Amino acid sequence: MPLFARCSFSNFLRYLLLMGALAAAAPVAPGHAQTKGGAPPKVPAATDSYRGQSFPRQRTPIEALPLNGQAEILRLETLLDQAYGALTASPTAAVFPPILAEAVAQAAEQAAAVEPTWNQDAYRREAALYAAEEARRHPPRPKR
Repeated sequence: MPLFARCSFSNFLRYLLLMGALAAAAPVAPGHAQTKGGAPPKVPAATDSYRGQSFPRQRTPIEALPLNGQAEILRLETLLDQAYGALTASPTAAVFPPILAEAVAQAAEQAAAVEPTWNQDAYRREAALYAAEEARRHPPRPKR
């Protein structure tokens, strides 16, 4: 039985807060130089292409992410990975439906709020490609 099913909500919340505090206080292993600042990742964005158009796919190793904003940046990259998976899975399926586009926009806003110095240009360009491909695959229906 999962921990959250066996305890009250307040105890579970205390547990989560304690785990977060312990994780924040834990020393960083050698070779995992995480910084408190939002310096751009040392790993350049990989370039991919689709239908002859190249676009960046920045996926940052966890050890290169800033401590502030780490969860938000990982969420943004995970959502973009979902869109990439849809892009490559089928030439006709939805790539960037409105709910996913909204989730990506919110994740980008949250990451910028927590870590405003993190460069999101590659994420914006990647999301723009997915939005354009979604519009190509599923053009808006004319109003009647």
